[in-house]
Amino acid sequence: MNSIPETSPRRPHPHRFPHRGLLPEGSYFTLTWTIGYDFGGMTTVALERSSAFARLDNRRVEILTLSPEMKDLDRERELREPGTIDRKVKIRNLWQDLTAWSDRKLRRMVGTVDPDPTAVHDVLNRTGQEWTELRKDSGDRLLQADRYHDRGHLLVIDRQDMKKFGRRGGRRITLFDRDQKVIAQWGSAREFYQAWLDVVIGTNPSYLICDSAFVGNFIHGYRRENIILCQVVHSHFVDDVTSDHLGVMSEDKFGLLRHLDAFDVVAILTDGQRNDMSSLNLAARSMKTISNLTENLHGDSTFPRPRGKGAMIARLAPVKRVEDAVHAMAEIGASNETNATLDIYGEGEERPLLETLIDGTGTQSRVHLHGHTPGAKSKFLTSSFSLLTSRSEGQALVVAESMSAGCIPICYDIDYRPSEIVDHGINGFIVPNGDVDALSEAILEFLNMPESDVRQMRAKAIERAADFSEDAIIRRWGQVLAEQSFAPITHLKGVSAKLREAVVTADGISITAALSGTGNTFVDDAFISWKSRTGTFYGRIDADISDDTVTAEVPMRRISRITEEYVDFSLDLVARRGFTRARISSDDGSIVNHPGQLKLYTTKHGNLSGQMLEGQGDATAEAPELTSTS
Repeated sequence: MNSIPETSPRRPHPHRFPHRGLLPEGSYFTLTWTIGYDFGGMTTVALERSSAFARLDNRRVEILTLSPEMKDLDRERELREPGTIDRKVKIRNLWQDLTAWSDRKLRRMVGTVDPDPTAVHDVLNRTGQEWTELRKDSGDRLLQADRYHDRGHLLVIDRQDMKKFGRRGGRRITLFDRDQKVIAQWGSAREFYQAWLDVVIGTNPSYLICDSAFVGNFIHGYRRENIILCQVVHSHFVDDVTSDHLGVMSEDKFGLLRHLDAFDVVAILTDGQRNDMSSLNLAARSMKTISNLTENLHGDSTFPRPRGKGAMIARLAPVKRVEDAVHAMAEIGASNETNATLDIYGEGEERPLLETLIDGTGTQSRVHLHGHTPGAKSKFLTSSFSLLTSRSEGQALVVAESMSAGCIPICYDIDYRPSEIVDHGINGFIVPNGDVDALSEAILEFLNMPESDVRQMRAKAIERAADFSEDAIIRRWGQVLAEQSFAPITHLKGVSAKLREAVVTADGISITAALSGTGNTFVDDAFISWKSRTGTFYGRIDADISDDTVTAEVPMRRISRITEEYVDFSLDLVARRGFTRARISSDDGSIVNHPGQLKLYTTKHGNLSGQMLEGQGDATAEAPELTSTS
């Protein structure tokens, strides 16, 4: 029922759009949830990359969005008029399509459950002419959404209380024709979105690049042999950026981080983050370093600018630590050595706190909050230095933008990772993370440099920024995508792993399991993975396969950070473009527990799980009968 619907292959127009060969042949799509009016960060990058694909390789690119909030917006026109997107970029929304499509086109949407013709009786009373009617529970949680076609008839009923009316649980999405007859039904939003993507993308060789972590958490299951599926990781993969990365994964990326091998390509913005993720075996081979591109601001190293004029582009949010920049400017002012100033462009919830801090430090004449400023990056062209004080960045793109303008960056040494862009003392400055004294000292050092050295530093900064130009980054995308294959996707639906022995010691877990169901398929990579029953603890370790036996050694240091009580173990297999995860079946006779932090047991579903024990509790105590996420 997941087959691709019959569609007419979309033919390119070689005479109208002769491609230039920077990217491999195929259709190109960018996928995200929405494009809001206050777009920034990830959305800006997605728009800029899509436009660069279109402009530099002279090809059509479609940006696909899923949010119903975009149904009544004409974002394509609004973004094209000021030149934000290229003329060959089209913005397309799921709900704009469905509410305009004819019944004939709607019937291309292939359902995944047997249709129930009585679903039409679930329709809500229509209270007006809006295209949406909602039903919520007493806690204001959505239970049902009815959507109407532009012609006025019922189009979709999305019920989210199928198990028990009035209580969230169980979902059914029903698509109707103009006569209120069921066209198709789906048991999840994920399946519904995939049906639309099948119609939009069709059967041509295509490249689908997802920029949204929210969408990435479920789009990993969208595997089609004609589609190279890519995910861009725009920010840090853990929430606690001060940790050693062995614990909690980022909550907003948890779904995609557990399924990185399901993507053909996972674009990581820096070598530092890719190396850290690789050290945890989060992906076998899909991760590639592909930086975000930066606009060439055509900076002039000889252009005169006040040496003490600083600029900073940042949201006024805790993660940006703008207060450190204010304190550094206060320290410089206390030295009475300079007349340095700092213009800060950005808005956020910390504005009142920063205004109070500026008043309290007496830096009103030195530090100026300009709020959200369209085209703020152009301010780098007339500024002499810039500051980056963030706690973390997916990639410090603002640093490359500053360098492109010939504006010297002075940055904290954070993840991930200005030091991959800036060569300290050559084209900018890197100072210890969180060290305000070192930050102010670096500013003073720059302010006191001979003018000839500053010009040379500006020239080096402009030269380095060219490595992140549109042309360089699009060529990198072309290189990575050309390495991919439209080979058949391996589906190991019958695979199973039966525990032979698991021994828990103070040092770790030794696991031996019998593997079956792979047939003649060659398995490229195998891992033992674990996930906390609640929360976002996740990890995995390499496993060896010899004949039908899987063995692995799980270090206890990888498990001991789990603060949730229960953890489930699985076997992960990567075979060419296919990814399979299977719970490890077990019986208690195959488990040997020694006293320590973890006690393995067999769930009532017959699968291997563990209970984290407080302190050095008695691992021989009997585990409770538990419901497993088998």
